[in-house]
Amino acid sequence: MTRPPLPSDRPFTLAWAASRGYTRRMLQGRRFQMLLPTVYASADLELTRRLMIEAALLATPDHCVASHQSALALYGIDVGDDLLPHVSTARQEPLRIRGVTTHRLAAVKSRDVDGWRALSPELALSTAATQLSLVDLVIAVDSSYQRRLVTPGRLDHFLHHHHGAGVRKARRALHLASDRAESPRETYVRLMLELAGLPPLECNVSYGDEDGVIARIDLSWSRWKIAIEYDGRQHGLSLAQRERDVRRREQMERLGWVFIVVTAAQLARPRDIVLRVRAVLESRQGWAPVPRFDDEWRALFE
Repeated sequence: MTRPPLPSDRPFTLAWAASRGYTRRMLQGRRFQMLLPTVYASADLELTRRLMIEAALLATPDHCVASHQSALALYGIDVGDDLLPHVSTARQEPLRIRGVTTHRLAAVKSRDVDGWRALSPELALSTAATQLSLVDLVIAVDSSYQRRLVTPGRLDHFLHHHHGAGVRKARRALHLASDRAESPRETYVRLMLELAGLPPLECNVSYGDEDGVIARIDLSWSRWKIAIEYDGRQHGLSLAQRERDVRRREQMERLGWVFIVVTAAQLARPRDIVLRVRAVLESRQGWAPVPRFDDEWRALFE
C-alpha cells in the first residue's frame, strides 16, 4: 500500500495522518516528533514558538484562538519569554490539553492570520498585558503600529471601552508607545531614559539644513540638538556604510548637534547610559532632572 507523504513543513494531527493510512506507531519513529499528544511534525522541523502555536491550534476546537503572547507571535511580534502556546475561548466548558495554556474570555474577537485563528490585535495586546513586562508590552504596541495592525486612535478607543484583565497596564503602555518607533532596542533605550525621569524623546525625526535632509535620528531632543542612537550593527556594516554614517554625524555636529551612541554591550550598564545622557542634557540646557531609579525601573532594566 502506497501512502501519501506527510507534510515536512508544518504540523499535522494524528487523525489527519490516520486518514492517510498512518498509525500512531508509525509516527513514533525517528522521522517524526510529537509536539502535543495528538499533533506531530517532521523531525527535521525546528521546535519554534510559532510551530508550537500552530500545533496548539490544531489540537484545540475551532472555537479556540491563539491569544496573549501567542497571538502577537502570529502577527510577527515576538516578545516575552513564555514559550508555551496560549489559546482562548468564550465557551464555558473546561479545556485541558497538556502543553497548552488555555484561557476563558468574556468575548473572543478573532482574525485569520495566514490561515490560523488569532485574537484581534487590540485584544491580543490587552491579554498579553497580563504576562508581559511594561517594556515588552510597549515594544509590542510600537511593533503593532509599525506593522499597521492597529492605530493609536483605534487602540485608545478599544482600551477605553474594554475592562478585561491587563487593561490598566495596556492603557499605560499606550501612553508610553510611539507610532514612529522602528525597532525594539530603540524602544528599550527610550523607555530606559523616560522612565528614569528624563524628558520625552522624539522618535525617528529627519533633520537637515537649507540643502535638504542630512540625517534621520533614532531618538532626539530637537530643542537642545541632542541625538541618541542605538548601534547594534557595529560588526554588520560595510566600510562604505560606516563612512556614510561618519560623514552624516560630522555634518550634524557642524550644525550644533551632539551625538550619544548606545551599543548593545552598554545595555548591561543601564544607569551609566542614563547618567551619560543626563550629563549632556544638563550641559545643553543648564539643568536636568535627577534620574529616578525606583523599584519599577530597577526591575525593568537591571
